[in-house]
Amino acid sequence: MVIVVASLLPAASPAGADDEFTPTAHQRSTVVGPGYRAEIRRTSYGIPHVLAASLGSAAFGQGWAYAEDRLCDLADQVVKVRGERSRWLGAGPGDQNLASDVGYRALGLVDKARQALPAISRDARSMIEGYAAGYNHYLASVGPGGVRGWCAGQPWIGRISAVDLLAYQQDLAIVSSGRFVLPAVAVAHPPSDQVVWGPHVPAAAVADAVRPLLSGGRNTAALGSNGWAVGGRLSDSGRGELLANPHFPWQGELQLWESQLTVPGVLDVYGAGVGGLPGVQIGFNKRVAWTHTVSPGARFTFDRLQLVPGRPTSFHFGDRILQMQPKVVTVPVKEADGRLKTVTRTLWSGKHGPIVDLSSIDPSFGWTSTSAIEFRDANAGNTRLVDFWLAMARSGSTAQVAARNAEFGTPWLNTLAADSSGTAWFGDAPSTPNLTPKATRAWLESPIGLLDGSDPEQEWREEPGAPAAGLLPASRWPQLTRRDYVFNANNSPWIANPQSPIEGFPAQLGEERTALSARARFNAMLLADPRSAHRFTLDELVSAVLSNETLSSRLLLDPVRQLCRVHAGSTEAGWRDVSKACAVLDGWDGRFQVHSRGAVLWREMLSEVLTAHPDALNAAGPLFSSAFDQRDPVHTPGSPRPDPAVLGPALDSARQTLEAAGFPLDVPLGVVQYSTKGGHELPAPGAPDVLGAINVVEYTAAPATTLEPVVPGGDKLSKDGYQVNTGTSMLLAVRFTGSGPQAKCLLTFSQSIDPASPHFADQQELFAQGKARDCLYAQSEIRADPHLRTTVVTGS
Repeated sequence: MVIVVASLLPAASPAGADDEFTPTAHQRSTVVGPGYRAEIRRTSYGIPHVLAASLGSAAFGQGWAYAEDRLCDLADQVVKVRGERSRWLGAGPGDQNLASDVGYRALGLVDKARQALPAISRDARSMIEGYAAGYNHYLASVGPGGVRGWCAGQPWIGRISAVDLLAYQQDLAIVSSGRFVLPAVAVAHPPSDQVVWGPHVPAAAVADAVRPLLSGGRNTAALGSNGWAVGGRLSDSGRGELLANPHFPWQGELQLWESQLTVPGVLDVYGAGVGGLPGVQIGFNKRVAWTHTVSPGARFTFDRLQLVPGRPTSFHFGDRILQMQPKVVTVPVKEADGRLKTVTRTLWSGKHGPIVDLSSIDPSFGWTSTSAIEFRDANAGNTRLVDFWLAMARSGSTAQVAARNAEFGTPWLNTLAADSSGTAWFGDAPSTPNLTPKATRAWLESPIGLLDGSDPEQEWREEPGAPAAGLLPASRWPQLTRRDYVFNANNSPWIANPQSPIEGFPAQLGEERTALSARARFNAMLLADPRSAHRFTLDELVSAVLSNETLSSRLLLDPVRQLCRVHAGSTEAGWRDVSKACAVLDGWDGRFQVHSRGAVLWREMLSEVLTAHPDALNAAGPLFSSAFDQRDPVHTPGSPRPDPAVLGPALDSARQTLEAAGFPLDVPLGVVQYSTKGGHELPAPGAPDVLGAINVVEYTAAPATTLEPVVPGGDKLSKDGYQVNTGTSMLLAVRFTGSGPQAKCLLTFSQSIDPASPHFADQQELFAQGKARDCLYAQSEIRADPHLRTTVVTGS
């Protein structure tokens, strides 16, 4: 159909001029067509507030608005889950596109979505269908040639369907599990087969893809968050408060996007989420606010299948012999001359999931004549996501939030919530294998969590009350309700509040009675304020992140200064040439603001210490003289006493690193640390996670699975400084009052990916200044915004 756009807007302001333009009347435009109808009201910083008469129309408006801001990010992911990257872009370096296509076609997410769509709830289906329609109508209104952003002009931009979105929902569910093994799925084949057609992925690339699942306590570590739920005893209003501070990539499909959806009498929710998933995933309504943090527990198991001699696709299961199931996948691949060839592979699955080749990690984990490794994913086929977050958005209390978690579970997230009554709640409800005692022992003993897939006693247990077969039931999830606070910073459920440790939960959810990470410990330290009468204000929640202090600087800066006074200029190892460096640290404010002088030197010094002593902030050693004590996890390890034999050489090495990179020792942090957008370097405050920073900023060479070009960078200081592309992605602070919620927001990388948009980098300026903006939730606030622009969109 043809969509007619009737615009009543004045001529567009130039990029960056949005703050200078105050219209005398609200701007309004109309997109004409039958069917869905939504009113998209964009306020300052380009935040869309979607008003509609039904859930389907609200999602239609959200899909339109998201496409207007970030179409590239979702279009790319739809091509990915369809297994079509090779069709448009060729096999890619190291056959990475081909491996992705083979892996996704082996998982069959599109086929599973096609089967599941008629069976999901009516509300979820209406939102998924409406969102796809909104995205498509926006694309039709501008045409593929009118799409702005990093994918402009790409031939793979096209329409999407509700099936595509449900397939992508399943992909989002396996972010902490199945995504990492796709190359290992794509290259797996029986030892007797000769694979003529690819993918031929280098072994190192397969190992690099899988390795995040096998390290860091089986936590993916690439994603993180801080979350606080403050109860009435510690809030200045006597009601609940919430701090949400997710650490997600600043580019690609996991880049958060902010919006509000209002369906009078049905839904009124504000928050942020990822593209392609209707609704919001972190947010608040009139009575309750919630956030999520990435749970460190396991979302999968590897199962070793004992093969029948001479039959590499047959395996023992107890006293039975079972057959692997073959799946033939065919992938079109664009060649250098533009012609398409087809690559056909046969992939194999065991009883519960695909066969993987992990020989790049350890030869014994490959597919041999005697055994093969099966991957079982707790989130395989998970189509509950839209229903879960819609139910969260409709909740009116922490008790209802807890009930919704029990009903649906989360894919890989903890949940924290606070409500208007002053109750705070924490729950660890992600999809988790329900292991038998025998399986748990095997899982703990194996470096990769490997079970014996031929032993029926190591099957996942099925119990009533689980969101899906084989998962932990809600009755065994750790949870805690308090009137003071609960928190999580990607630590295990053991310490959600130091006064009420949670113990006795299944081992696959995390460890008990072990030292907190430096960041988790600093979160707890800020919450466990020694002033018993202290109550948190909304601004204090914001400053917990944007004050840019770290555990390392709070506890160790003064002791290091004292070492400098005693040792600087001496003939002791490392201390002879550090007098100037010591003077810089003496004048440093101990924070990682863009104007802070000394932050870069501190980071390099502590990095030297932690490279040689990785547990220095978590155990007694060169920084602390007293060990961790489980009776006081917030303040131990304690007794800061830096070892001069370690700190002197570390400080001298840091001095040399800055000088070699061409920076003065007192260089302001913002000169060195920045993100790159539209060819411009934008200063960024914050520090790496390992320093005990709450406002985490870091660099990753692979932000999720996006095709968006990644600016080169790394963790080491060079003449180009520190490139930043992941970390604090959003800050949301909510305070309930007698007249409703008040909230502060910050989307660190801004709302739009269009370099011509005034909202391409406007919030990064706020971030650099350590400021948050008001979230406009009430209808009166939205109508009063001086930059309000309204677009009415309709379509079928």
